[in-house]
Amino acid sequence: MTSETARSAASLQPGPAVRLNTPLPAHGRRRRGEPLLTHHVRATMARGFRPPPSWSSPVRHLLPDGPSGGTPPLHDARAAADALRAGSPVLALIAPTYVSRGTLAEQTERLDALLDRVAELTEDRPDAPAVLFVGMQWSSAQEETESVRRLRALLLRAHARLPHLPVCGLSLPGPGKPRTLNAAIEVAELLGCAGVGWVDDDVVLEPGCLSRLARDFLAAGCRGAVGATKIPHTKAFATSRLLARAKAIAAPATNYPHGCCILVATDVLSGGLPGRYVSDDGYVCFRLLDPGLPDPLAWLRLVSDARCHYHVAGPAGETRRRIRRILLNHLVDLADWPLPVVRHYFRHVLFAGLWPLTGFDASRGRRLGVQKALVKWVYFAWFAGVGAELYLRGLAGRPLRAVEWAAYSAVHPLTPADQEY
Repeated sequence: MTSETARSAASLQPGPAVRLNTPLPAHGRRRRGEPLLTHHVRATMARGFRPPPSWSSPVRHLLPDGPSGGTPPLHDARAAADALRAGSPVLALIAPTYVSRGTLAEQTERLDALLDRVAELTEDRPDAPAVLFVGMQWSSAQEETESVRRLRALLLRAHARLPHLPVCGLSLPGPGKPRTLNAAIEVAELLGCAGVGWVDDDVVLEPGCLSRLARDFLAAGCRGAVGATKIPHTKAFATSRLLARAKAIAAPATNYPHGCCILVATDVLSGGLPGRYVSDDGYVCFRLLDPGLPDPLAWLRLVSDARCHYHVAGPAGETRRRIRRILLNHLVDLADWPLPVVRHYFRHVLFAGLWPLTGFDASRGRRLGVQKALVKWVYFAWFAGVGAELYLRGLAGRPLRAVEWAAYSAVHPLTPADQEY
């Protein structure tokens, strides 16, 4: 072994374990110094949401077809891991989508764009080989057949372009991105991958994006989470322009990695995302946020030179449902996690600048500080209304069973052809 190879191998050794937070139980939780009123409100809100305990779904694992034709699906994660183990992958990458997202041609275009970024990663970091999972969710028997057909075509495309990259298709019922993530995480854990990352099908990554994420993640000892810096684009909807303006003023909870393009240490996701958490990046954030550190977001890093592009909002009705879904995710997190973590997230991430409830933000001038506070108060009023619903449901014993899925049906996903860097 040369000294260069030895240094590369040593650089991939995980650093000391990061302290991970654990959600509190919805029932029978102890106060442990928490003020009585805060404890009552949070525990009651937690009881106001009672979804299925797990995102687990039956999954068919597919490999690229061989020369003789269709390779039969594998029906469990261990068989898939055994088939993929030869590449000794360090990083597992996931591309989740669903049949009704678009045509096969459109999905192929998006996969090609992702493969360009994966090719850069494998060239830049040959010491950290990757495995790619392509998830295709379906909602009917007809779509199930179509999901397998499309996966076979996409896997062949990936194998033809990057023959040394292990790839695996995941056909499973939806909706819910966590279902696809959990299916891939299960295989990644069996493979011993140090990190798991995923890229949504409605974002476009700039050249070098995945390579730069991997560089930061590996330099940190394969710990915590890193995410791309998001670049917003507006659509031909008044809602899109209004929301983009409000976000520019309020600087919402965007200072930690978001699930549209993220790379996470596998131990953070061990066992998969629990069924209570629709928001993948929210779960990662609350697992890793540490108020005891000088920088509580030290293990949640945005990489400034790894950039991805996305569209802001869509039609008013769908945007309203999407915001309600986001608020429910915030409220469930604020009800479930240890109080010190919740306090920091509320005061310094979600509602930073909500003067006088939290500190006044004069970092960009007093005028923008006042505008930020006003926007935050509008958002807080909506947040409080949804929170009151969750509290009353918990009090009445009539919990919400699911958070409504909220896709933008009228918004065509951003594609490489739309984007000029």
